[in-house]
Amino acid sequence: MVKISKGRAFLIALPFLAIFALLNLAFGSVYIPITDIFKALVGLKVSNTQSIIILQLRLPRILLGLGVGAALSVTGNSFQAMMKNPLADPYILGVSAGAAFGAILANVLAQMYDPNLVFYTWIFAFASGILAAMITYLVAKKGRKLPVTELILSGVIVNLMFGAGVTFLIVYGWRNVQLTSFWLLGSLAGSGWNSVIFVGMTAVAMTLFFTIIGKYLNAMIAGEEEASYVGVKVERLKIIIFIVGTFTTAVAVSASGIIGFVGLIIPHIARMLFGADHRISMPASAVLGGVFLVVCDTIARTAFSPSEMPIGTITALIGSPIFIYILRRRAKIV
Repeated sequence: MVKISKGRAFLIALPFLAIFALLNLAFGSVYIPITDIFKALVGLKVSNTQSIIILQLRLPRILLGLGVGAALSVTGNSFQAMMKNPLADPYILGVSAGAAFGAILANVLAQMYDPNLVFYTWIFAFASGILAAMITYLVAKKGRKLPVTELILSGVIVNLMFGAGVTFLIVYGWRNVQLTSFWLLGSLAGSGWNSVIFVGMTAVAMTLFFTIIGKYLNAMIAGEEEASYVGVKVERLKIIIFIVGTFTTAVAVSASGIIGFVGLIIPHIARMLFGADHRISMPASAVLGGVFLVVCDTIARTAFSPSEMPIGTITALIGSPIFIYILRRRAKIV
């Protein structure tokens, strides 16, 4: 029997991603045969309705889902490595809530003062996400230690604080409460190609970045002192991961709202399947995160048709039992 390394197994699995995306184009309130999807993608003639559904509605939505899922997953993986904490992820640390506050603030200011501010939504999200992460970190830190319990409690507090800020902005800015609330729970609806390109480029760039520094993340998992012995500038690396991860989260949240559990459970699954080496688990997290989010979005837009469920609800329903299983499995191993 030929033994295949985990790295090669991951590369072999990549072509299935294209097949998976192709199949998801078929499902929705209107079923479209695979042959018609293939024709539309290669430029052959299909009905005008099918062309609009495939190229303007479903394809950008699926690609955005892949990008957002990848972005959240690699960020969660990097945060877990940086803090040596299996519970660290953008959602729990309050970064997602902070980024959502910034995104809503940009839209409120655009509505009240300058419509052009809407094009800088991700900048507002990034600045607010940085602020949220700093508050979480400073509140939880005790000396040179970062206790797990304090980290979680601090993240909960920051989430509540920025959640209250979002509610204030919605009411004060007289925005559509129902539409904004739906977006905050996570939604890929109305995905435009500009968002797809921006999020996609960010996800690819950040996946490559975290993969390149994977050997340093491996060293940090062994311990900060051990990492210092092999030449890793630990504090500088933490700051870089902190800033890059917050930027990645801000881009994802500004495009899709708050989506939990992706950055929490996917890195665990990637490490379980492909090993703890971050040079492999990072790209694996990106692919698995994108697939997971697209599956959840497909369920959200088809299972309750003609209504649509917020994607954050589906990720929570699926992610909660998976995370419980991971926690119990880790407890048995320990």
